[in-house]
Amino acid sequence: MYVDKQYIINLRHELHRIPEIGFDLPKTLAVVRRELDAIGLPYTESFGTSCIVATLNEGVGNKTIAIRADMDALPVQEETGLPFASTHPDKMHACGHDCHTAMLLGTAKKLKEMANDIHCCVKFVFQSAEEGPGGAKTICDDGLMDQIDLMIGCHIYPDKPAGTISLNSICQNAGSHGFKIYLQGKSCHVAKPHQGVDAIAMAVRVYSDIQIMRARELNPFDPVVIGIGEIHGGKANNVICDSVMLHGTIRTHSNELDTHIYKRIEEIANSVAKDMGGTARIETTKFYPVLINDNSVAQSITEAAHKVVGADMVYECPLTMGAEDFAYYTLYKPAALFCLGAMPADGKYIPLHNGKMTINEDMLDIAPNVFIQFVLDNMNK
Repeated sequence: MYVDKQYIINLRHELHRIPEIGFDLPKTLAVVRRELDAIGLPYTESFGTSCIVATLNEGVGNKTIAIRADMDALPVQEETGLPFASTHPDKMHACGHDCHTAMLLGTAKKLKEMANDIHCCVKFVFQSAEEGPGGAKTICDDGLMDQIDLMIGCHIYPDKPAGTISLNSICQNAGSHGFKIYLQGKSCHVAKPHQGVDAIAMAVRVYSDIQIMRARELNPFDPVVIGIGEIHGGKANNVICDSVMLHGTIRTHSNELDTHIYKRIEEIANSVAKDMGGTARIETTKFYPVLINDNSVAQSITEAAHKVVGADMVYECPLTMGAEDFAYYTLYKPAALFCLGAMPADGKYIPLHNGKMTINEDMLDIAPNVFIQFVLDNMNK
């Protein structure tokens, strides 16, 4: 059953050199097409934007299992010094999506070799733009989920013990709701502030009131993050600023709570602006739902992982405030995402989304073997 680990590692090196961002993935897609052609799997690019869906055993059995990998990189300058480091300035696979793509190709290669023993249809979903603006949504919008019965996926983590498999049976990832608040005032000379409407003062009040709302209106036992990561406004120290933009994010484990918080932020911004004689406008920049793992699928992943790495290497991971657009798939069909630990052998790790992040490549065959065992365990259920 074992996959070709060296094949996966070699592919990972190739993909790591050519990181691409969002939906703009021409070189990455070319590698995926080349490998699927060599493996002998038919594929389509009719689902999503800059995405590829390959199929094994079309029409076989009464079940279709999908396995997903994301392909996009981050706008990060690589600082690892690796011999296969990024050749694209200010772009890096700092979140392990090169590993995900290589692992799924390794899975597809092995399952094609085992095709006669696979009594169901398997779809391999190579997805764009997980880091934004949400490639999974484009795939769902184009109807792929109508063709499958369940979906699984994996995310690699350099801060988790090497070779471990972990997942949360309740909530794998938080929802992520980006927002921008545009405050409009009136500019004037700083020596005559009464003739203007200070947008910076409005922004200070909006920021403060949002934090008070978080501290005093929400249940302290509900995990919530409301962060303002950007504030832009003002051009000179002697001019009352007339416009400010605040860019923030909401992270929760409840889609309903997310909706409530966004509504309250809009109310706060409008109230402060009106009180100070200005105006406010708020818009959504990105929304990833909460990723709730299906209990049955999560249990099947756990059972498959026990067979691959042993029960002592499989555990329930704690709740996280990180977001993942795999969550879109869970809105349509039973699905679950698990984590693969790939801490470097010396135990010294750099976290994801960092220009110095590296992973333990010796672990790259584990998730594919779990994928394959999952298919074998579930193809006749």
